[in-house]
Amino acid sequence: MNNTLAVSLARQLIRVNTVNPPGNEADAVRIIAPLLQDAGFHLKEYQYGTNRSSLVAHKGRMDRPAVILSGHLDTVPFGSQPWQTDPLGALVVEDKLFGRGAADMKGGVAVLVAAAIHFADKIKEKPVTLVLSADEEIGCAGAASLISQKVLPRARCILVAEPTGNIPRLGHKGVFWLKTLFHGKTAHAAFPELGINALLKAARAVVALNGDIVRGKAHDVMGEATLVTSRFLSGDNYNSVPDLAEVGIDIRSTVNWSHTEILHKITTLLAPLDPEFEVIFDLPPLWTPPESDGIPEIFAACDTVRKQTHPPAIVTFYTDGGILGPGLGNAPVVVLGPGDSGMAHKVDEYVMVNDLLEGVALYLEILARLCL
Repeated sequence: MNNTLAVSLARQLIRVNTVNPPGNEADAVRIIAPLLQDAGFHLKEYQYGTNRSSLVAHKGRMDRPAVILSGHLDTVPFGSQPWQTDPLGALVVEDKLFGRGAADMKGGVAVLVAAAIHFADKIKEKPVTLVLSADEEIGCAGAASLISQKVLPRARCILVAEPTGNIPRLGHKGVFWLKTLFHGKTAHAAFPELGINALLKAARAVVALNGDIVRGKAHDVMGEATLVTSRFLSGDNYNSVPDLAEVGIDIRSTVNWSHTEILHKITTLLAPLDPEFEVIFDLPPLWTPPESDGIPEIFAACDTVRKQTHPPAIVTFYTDGGILGPGLGNAPVVVLGPGDSGMAHKVDEYVMVNDLLEGVALYLEILARLCL
């Protein structure tokens, strides 16, 4: 029953268009909410704009920290290239379930809901809470809204069902985006000595920034922080000295570097070029030590179901766990869900049906170890 539910629910969710923007996550909530309510969960829907909402479902005592199961309901757009299958068709071909969000992460949401429903009758003293958020794909703003409203229970641990191939991961790097502006003085290109070339300043900055300036503080599991100069804009026409240039910087940080430290180093390095900085995204890294409360049980459950051991590792992408973990008292976070992360955001995205079935088995084993 629970295995069948995970697959059928994943197909229902894929058929609902929750491309962000505009999101329309409330359409997905309307599918999920009755199922959880029938299983005895107490539901609360939190509005997040027109036809947008996040769903929080709780079962068990309110005075104890909960095992939180986290997923997001929005997806990225379909992309400009043609799909071989309908991105909203939820077609199953050779054990592959196709559609936008199949891996990222309607398959994961379906696994969480199916496991929670199947386990619901066993939830007594130790509570379980599902947090199904809106607007994850553009900066995890839906989860941040729930934290700011202070509507979530205390957390014993948080499991985020993003696609990891059902392999438990203990965090991810932070995301720090900087928009860097360089100012000059415009002049006719025939008289460059009369101007100050902002593009030249920006070019010098790009060379300086690509000198491994965020290396040297490697984390044993997370590795080194990375910096990519990912955007370069300047000039209005061919025959003028440009007086403005923009460089975009993407930094993926570890817990060994604070974003304040990184910004200070970049500011000092580029000071001779007199840049102007604007922070676009400032999302902290996430790391859960393997010995944290609940983590040995989660890994033991994965070892048992998957019949192999799982060394500490992280995912390469950002998740709502980076918001929920710190926002709920630095609760331990594990990223664990069906699907190949390499399928996320791709044309002809799919998740293996067997991954969904294994995902339900994993979460049932985890809930049994943490909540019985």
